[in-house]
Amino acid sequence: MAESTTAEVKNAVIKTVQHRIEEINRELVEIVKNLEYFEKKHGLKTAKFYEKFLKGELEDDMDFFEWKASKEIYDELRKQKGLLLKAIK
Repeated sequence: MAESTTAEVKNAVIKTVQHRIEEINRELVEIVKNLEYFEKKHGLKTAKFYEKFLKGELEDDMDFFEWKASKEIYDELRKQKGLLLKAIK
């Protein structure tokens, strides 16, 4: 009986993790659209923008703060997704 309970718990945890991964994927799609918008608007790839922003080479434009936040959220979501995928393997 304990074995079936353990399996049920494991399956429930895996389903929960899979659901979170699906949510992250949806969030990533939106964040990527945001990043692409800024790249097109400012003619700069996100990685290069981020490097310049952190070095203080760009002016204080509200777009830049939003772009920076979007990039950091993207990075964090990718990290979370990787950890979750690793956890259910």
